[in-house]
Amino acid sequence: MNKLQAVSDFEFFSINQFKIKYTGPDDYKVAAKILGNDPIPLVCKFFYFEVKIIDGGKNGMIGIGFCEPIDQNKKTDDLDIMALPGQKNNSWGYHGDDGYLYCSGSGEPYGPLYTTGDTIGCYLNFQKKIIFYTINGVNLGRACYLPNDLEGNLYPCIGFRSQGGSVEVNFGDRKFEYSGKLLK
Repeated sequence: MNKLQAVSDFEFFSINQFKIKYTGPDDYKVAAKILGNDPIPLVCKFFYFEVKIIDGGKNGMIGIGFCEPIDQNKKTDDLDIMALPGQKNNSWGYHGDDGYLYCSGSGEPYGPLYTTGDTIGCYLNFQKKIIFYTINGVNLGRACYLPNDLEGNLYPCIGFRSQGGSVEVNFGDRKFEYSGKLLK
């Protein structure tokens, strides 16, 4: 994985290598989403990426997680591209504004809020079918289990509803700030 792809209206984002800034409207109904350009290889036992919060933006509504491919041609009010990770089916996301973990539409308390200066680690363990997160290297514990019948590819996913919010994503093309010991 060496690029990001916008799946929402591209004008919402300023993209420079792996730095992303949400420049869209301050509207609770509008979310913008970015995915890794390639699915996570199914042969991976583990997958990890980090997201450094450069600026939490106006309200801190940034979601980080995983999702299945998004059909941008889908004509419905229930568009996955307009939701943060975890707010729609077959997506999972940890949100910075409330510390909740959202799994396929339902949310529950998970960890502390995150904001400017924090680095969120996102782990996917295909062997155990679990997702877990870290904040600044501190393991928050199991977030959720993946469904046993998961058939599609998964993509790393970041969603924004916080005007001025910006992040830097690391898929391993450079040294991770935190990782190593947690994958063992």
